[in-house]
Amino acid sequence: MGMEGNGTLEIDGVILLPEKAIIIDDTAIISDLHLGIEQSMPGSVPRLQIREIVEMAEKIFDYGIETLIVNGDMKHEFSQNMPYEWDDVRYFVERMLEIGKLRVVRGNHDNYLATILAKYGIELERRIELADWTIVHGHEEVEGKKLVIGHEHPSIRLRSGYSSYTYPCFLRCSNEREVLVLPAFSPMLKGSDVLSTFEFLSPILNSFSSAAIEVYAIEDGIYEMGDLKKLREIIEMR
Repeated sequence: MGMEGNGTLEIDGVILLPEKAIIIDDTAIISDLHLGIEQSMPGSVPRLQIREIVEMAEKIFDYGIETLIVNGDMKHEFSQNMPYEWDDVRYFVERMLEIGKLRVVRGNHDNYLATILAKYGIELERRIELADWTIVHGHEEVEGKKLVIGHEHPSIRLRSGYSSYTYPCFLRCSNEREVLVLPAFSPMLKGSDVLSTFEFLSPILNSFSSAAIEVYAIEDGIYEMGDLKKLREIIEMR
């Protein structure tokens, strides 16, 4: 394990990127874009995130990857394809296909997404096997010794005086299986603070003790924060 010069961190052959992605072989994986989320918010919210998401995703291809996998929740609305979602998903897919290959894993928000993807010949897959990893969204329990999941939107919130700062993070969970948890790729989701949440959204994660969960925060690089048990103890002491 070591910090690379460009702010990435390699763990057992998997490269963690400050762009909230990981690389395995020639493939990058991101999760939880929640395209079209603005239309589900109360009031009149302008479309803020699509261009930032596309720019971040394009930057990932600069690492020399050939394929980008979206590991679930590409879109936001459960019940239908909202107009923002149609437009944003099409824009994202078309931009990615201009520079590489795109694969998509189904998340719990991705009802009706197959209708959009079919126009581009892209299958909405339930799981993807990559090297010795199984890539699933994480909203339901699955078999597998080495998993990459999303769904959880992990972050950590740290306080300094009267101010607090929230950082997206990766989680690395290890017992008889190994699970890597991706942060939400959407810039509009601050995420779930793992320091104050004692039950995870993903049923896959609730079998791990807090001492078996390592936290890697993202802020202009990847920073190893230690295990979740020690981090919570430090917070409680303050």
